[in-house]
Amino acid sequence: MAGSLPTASGRIFISYRREETAYPAGWLYDRLADRYGGGQVFKDVDSIQLGDDFVEAITRAVGSCDVVLVLIGDKWINIADEHGKRRLDDADDFVRLEIQAALTRNVRVIPILVDGARMPRTDELPESLAKLVRRQALEFSPARFEFDTSRLFKVLDGTLAEMRKTQEDDDGVPAPAVAAEQGATTGGHPKPRQRGHYAALPLILGGAAAVAVVILLAVLLLANLQNRSSPNANTAGGQAPVQAGGGGGGIDVDGSTVTSEDGLQLSGLQATSRRDPESPRVGDTVTVSYALTNTDQRLQLDYTFVGVRDPAGDNKDAEDMNEGRALAPGETVTAQGRVLLNTAGGWAMWPCYVLAGDLFCPDRWQVFFVLAE
Repeated sequence: MAGSLPTASGRIFISYRREETAYPAGWLYDRLADRYGGGQVFKDVDSIQLGDDFVEAITRAVGSCDVVLVLIGDKWINIADEHGKRRLDDADDFVRLEIQAALTRNVRVIPILVDGARMPRTDELPESLAKLVRRQALEFSPARFEFDTSRLFKVLDGTLAEMRKTQEDDDGVPAPAVAAEQGATTGGHPKPRQRGHYAALPLILGGAAAVAVVILLAVLLLANLQNRSSPNANTAGGQAPVQAGGGGGGIDVDGSTVTSEDGLQLSGLQATSRRDPESPRVGDTVTVSYALTNTDQRLQLDYTFVGVRDPAGDNKDAEDMNEGRALAPGETVTAQGRVLLNTAGGWAMWPCYVLAGDLFCPDRWQVFFVLAE
């Protein structure tokens, strides 16, 4: 699975044949994850566990999304199995099940015609897929990848905005916006739900909360600058900032041990680049590593990742790790993320996790800043 099953407004599912469109699907996934957040894009069904009903699993995964992109190559219609039987004629074929689920559950389906492929005719498809031919398709060519991707973004932006508007009308409350539009997510993922006695604050406090966040970030940035000029300065926890590369590195990170309200203890936070002890430059990769220890009751990790914002404020979250990992009390997992600094300026980074039930790490947990020169 290329990304954990998304759980908030703006979810996109990519359906494709590995035999012919694996590379375009991979490129497209990277661009979609970069624009809408990795937790919003679902590709592949490798997460189906032994003993699971794969029909139910696929139906649930597709049904939880707002848009399904069906990648169609020039051999898509006639690809056969090892016995020479056309895959689309197999009632248990994964791609067929994905499209059936989307059409049955009235999910928005957008066919993507890859590299000159044509739209199939009704008489070439099983009856359960016949409605696919009535969907407006987009042409997609690796030779004009950027242009075609920008066209797809325009369609998706409009589609997802329409979905959110419909949800607002149905629920009477604003639906969560995708990261590309409001930036009101945690590491490119949905904001965490409030737990237990932590009830949601009235909307009237929203402006004050925003001001508080700005002040907090300014304090953190000032603290980092002070730590650069005073390497021996102590943090509030009585520990000096952990320097990249074992001390004296180019990236200042607060390595204090902290515990979230979920009972996960963060420790060993480090950030390194190949230029340590000098500051990283544009084109370098920063590797962020950390450990999480469960101090409370048994927890189920959806995945861990490194939240990232580039100098323009756009989401650049690092890859997911520890997908589906169960943590017993006292158990520790290590996590890592690699961030390519492709733009000059200040980058914000922080460790993060997602637990089963849409529970996320604290917003910008132990955030630190990297200056790419």
